[in-house]
Amino acid sequence: MRSPFVVDAHAHVGLLGRLPCREMSLAAHLERMDHLGIQFTICSDQEALSEGGRTGLDTVRRTYERSDGRIHGLGIFDPRSSDRCLGELRDTLGWQGLRGIKIHPTMQDTPAGDRTYEPVWQFAEEHDLAILAHTWSRSSHNPAQALSTPEQFEPFLRRFPEVRFVLGHAGGRGEGRIEAVRLARNYPNVYLDFAGDIFCRRLVETLVASVAAEKVLFGSDFPWTSPEAHLTRVLLAPIDEASKARILRHNAMDVFRIEAEACSQ
Repeated sequence: MRSPFVVDAHAHVGLLGRLPCREMSLAAHLERMDHLGIQFTICSDQEALSEGGRTGLDTVRRTYERSDGRIHGLGIFDPRSSDRCLGELRDTLGWQGLRGIKIHPTMQDTPAGDRTYEPVWQFAEEHDLAILAHTWSRSSHNPAQALSTPEQFEPFLRRFPEVRFVLGHAGGRGEGRIEAVRLARNYPNVYLDFAGDIFCRRLVETLVASVAAEKVLFGSDFPWTSPEAHLTRVLLAPIDEASKARILRHNAMDVFRIEAEACSQ
């Protein structure tokens, strides 16, 4: 393993379903990780996310094994299939590749604050698992994004203050990001990743100034966005080297409980 290294905290594996993207083999993904100094990537199964009703843990487990433990997994929780998803997650407890849980209110057609999400918050608290949620701002061309606006998560943040919670995409743009920043500032357990097509000017330095580097995680949303896009933004940002190290690896290791011993492999 090369040092220093990067952890990509938000990516996808599996068939990509209805979302347009160039397919990429696992070998090509690992080659790109090597080229960019990414030691670990944390993924969810996009096919399971698109279809709904299952965790996708079978796919991420295979990917973990085939990647020699470099691509770790999040199990998807779909509130429309709560018992099945919780059962699959429970059966996977103790597997070293499981790093947390993914929820996506927009794809799951369920508002982020709906009470049907409560079981997964309870499960995450009980088993010390992080939750990564899709978040975005309201959108006139994609009205379903209104199901994932950041402020809707706040009742759960109050009730489950021990659950490490990552607002994926940092709330998106505009009002969504304003709300995401507010939550990250007000709740010690809330973090932001800036994965995806958020190409706002001075994004990294603005987030660091707003919530501190300890609350910001590098993520790519691979394969829709190449890791180079956001990696370059961190490396060229006018912030100190310690802040860059926190964003690129230390925060993800803390949030998703990646042990230091794994990094010596």
